[in-house]
Amino acid sequence: MSSKAGPRAAGTDGTDYLHRQRVAAHYQESANNKFLLKFFFAAHILILAFMWAKVGSEILKKNFDVEFQFFKKLDLPSAYPWEYMYCISFIPIIFGLLSFPRNKVQLINKCYYGQFLLGILPIMIGMGSQIPEVFMYFSDPEGSNTPTFKGFFPMVFIWYIFFLIALQIHIFVMYFCNQLSSAWTPVKKND
Repeated sequence: MSSKAGPRAAGTDGTDYLHRQRVAAHYQESANNKFLLKFFFAAHILILAFMWAKVGSEILKKNFDVEFQFFKKLDLPSAYPWEYMYCISFIPIIFGLLSFPRNKVQLINKCYYGQFLLGILPIMIGMGSQIPEVFMYFSDPEGSNTPTFKGFFPMVFIWYIFFLIALQIHIFVMYFCNQLSSAWTPVKKND
């Protein structure tokens, strides 16, 4: 037994216990991936807020005859069907956040597949539906009837910027969901 001022036993400088203080790699990866996934969830909610504002203002205008001056000034085109589907892409985020406290593999897998069905799929449909407008605008910029933002900037370019950002967010979310699912799934031992 050693005291504060007394001699220390030989060979016990404290470094012989370092192996006990290590956190298993899959726990460390899980904590890092949870943090990064929360970051990408926040980015998804941010772009989703803009989509909710656009689609929500259109719903209010069509169904309830409520019109906001801000959206009237922007002169945005009406919403496409894929936009309505993308507006419910917050549901996988809920599954992902619910899976964190107890590392529930089933919920993180629902988040993974939900990101594809409600996130990537509507984006791909939107990209495909905008291709004719891109070609029309590039073939005849002055004569095309492509919707514009504030009367001069083609909306199709804004959509493709949105598509690229949203697609990257969803791909990263799916990657981290897959990593968490792998880290949380118990290793099967062959006896």
